[in-house]
Order: sequence, then structure tokens, then C-alpha cells
Amino acid sequence: MERSYRGYTLRRALGGELPALPDVEHLAAQQFRHSSQPYAAGLPVQSLEQLQEHQQQGGVWVAVTKEGTVAAFAICKPVDGALFIVEADVHPAHARQGLGAALFGLLGEWARAEAWPALLLTTFRDVPWNAPYYERLGFRVLQEDEQGPGLRTIRAQETQFGLPPESRVCMRLELDAPPAPPGG
Repeated sequence: MERSYRGYTLRRALGGELPALPDVEHLAAQQFRHSSQPYAAGLPVQSLEQLQEHQQQGGVWVAVTKEGTVAAFAICKPVDGALFIVEADVHPAHARQGLGAALFGLLGEWARAEAWPALLLTTFRDVPWNAPYYERLGFRVLQEDEQGPGLRTIRAQETQFGLPPESRVCMRLELDAPPAPPGG
């Protein structure tokens, strides 16, 4: 599955593109320096080994420029019967162009085609480009009793990693079934 968006190509990552992703993640994280969660700018990025593992599961997607440079990426994996977005980042030089939303749109389209009922993620509650942004994309915050065992495990790992649990939320985007074919 591939899509064009404003001169970018959105698709699954190629093996040779994986080494560029930690740099994109690190640069994107620097915007946290001026947020309510400044320590997030210094969190470790995905390792090449982690990225390769995600890619083998089909869960690394990129937006690349005409020149082949990675401008954004998203990583996903199955959690609690839905597709969990592990990481999503846009290189600052390509930010504020709708590229993240376009990449999420492609992920949603692919997930729907693969019969996933929803997209899941965890994020900061009070950072404008986190939970408030995802709400604008249609995600909703899950209450504690709506979180499955996989999400609870991820939240516990985040807390062990040093992320303050009171600042984090789990979110879900329901994926509507694809439209029925005409006459069907």
C-alpha cells in the first residue's frame, strides 16, 4: 500500500531507510524541550535492532521526499486485538504540513484492510501535539477499565522507564469497516 501526499510518498519502510529513523525520532523529540515534559527530549530512541524487529512484523511506515529522505515515520504492532502505534515522528523540517495525519490515515487504511478494529496509542495528556492533536484526528482517551492487558503492560513499562503515569493517557481510534462494494 502506497500513497502520495504533497510531494511525499507514504509506504512501508525499506530496510535501507531504517538507519535514518533514530535521527528523525531524536530531532522530533527536541520540541519537548519547550513543553510541560522537557525531559522527553532526552529519552532514548528506537534502536536499529528494534526497528528491524518491527519491520519484520510489517509495522514500520515512512513518508519520504522525492529525493528519498525520510521525513516521517510510524511504527505499529498488535496489542489487545488492535493495532498499537509504538512511535510516530515527523522531522522538524517537514512538520506542520499534515504529514503526520496523512501517515496516520494510511495506517488506518491499511489496518482497516487487515481487519484491525482500531488504532491504539499512549501519549502525553497535556502536550498540544500529543493527546489534543490525536483527539482532533478522532482518537478518544480510554478510561482505566477500557484498557486491555497489553495496554496496561505498556503503561507499566512507561512508568518503569520514568514517564510520570499521571501525565500519560491511552487513546483509541475506532476504524469503520470499509464501505461495501456497490450493489453488495
